[in-house]
Amino acid sequence: MKYQVLSIDAWGNRHDGYSWNNWHCAGYIDISGRDTERDILEKMYINGFIGMLERADIEDDQHNWVIVDKITRQPYFAIEYGSTI
Repeated sequence: MKYQVLSIDAWGNRHDGYSWNNWHCAGYIDISGRDTERDILEKMYINGFIGMLERADIEDDQHNWVIVDKITRQPYFAIEYGSTI
């Protein structure tokens, strides 16, 4: 299934957390129901959305899979599944 990838402009800092200031469509990615979080991150890497797999992690906000920096937790991208599933 094809999912929309959102580029996120987030405000905040690692002490107070981050909030989405703005976002826009950066493209689309194919994800199957069998893909793990690691599979999703690898697809984001292969499709040029993220540059380093080791620094990326996924958080689920119950509407998006949010791609965050593993250390700072700053969100960079979101894969919107709430309107698709």
